[in-house]
Amino acid sequence: MALITDPFHAGIVVADVEEAMAEISAATGVSWHSLQSLDLDLLVDGEVVSTSVRFSYSVEGPVQLELADGPKGSFWDVDLYGGLNHLGYWTDNLRGDMEALMAGGCELTYGGAGGDGGIEGFAFLVPPSTGQRIELIDVAMRPAFDRWFAGGEFG
Repeated sequence: MALITDPFHAGIVVADVEEAMAEISAATGVSWHSLQSLDLDLLVDGEVVSTSVRFSYSVEGPVQLELADGPKGSFWDVDLYGGLNHLGYWTDNLRGDMEALMAGGCELTYGGAGGDGGIEGFAFLVPPSTGQRIELIDVAMRPAFDRWFAGGEFG
């Protein structure tokens, strides 16, 4: 099970990632990895939904900040989901950890749409008592993050 007390990032939904990066850097000195834009297929209530997201992670940690924005109506719409949005955790058993969290009462809100019709890559779940999202990210995605953190492209 993903160690829920050991997040590697805190996701914050903002109106404009570049503006937020500049403001936070000016106020705190935090630096950022290159801005990324992704088109994503999400699995939401059994349906595939295509959307996009822009994001960056802070260089500094150990818990990195993630800033993200997206189109109106998306899960990265500041008017719907602005502010501290989630805590992110690596998992080496995405589907098993999802099942364990759901068995404990968490609701699966969405995740990456997999080729087999299930969730792949990442998933967002919400505990009923807090409403604070948990993002599980499959360690299979770690090489993409490591490449990006080393100065390359995310994909």
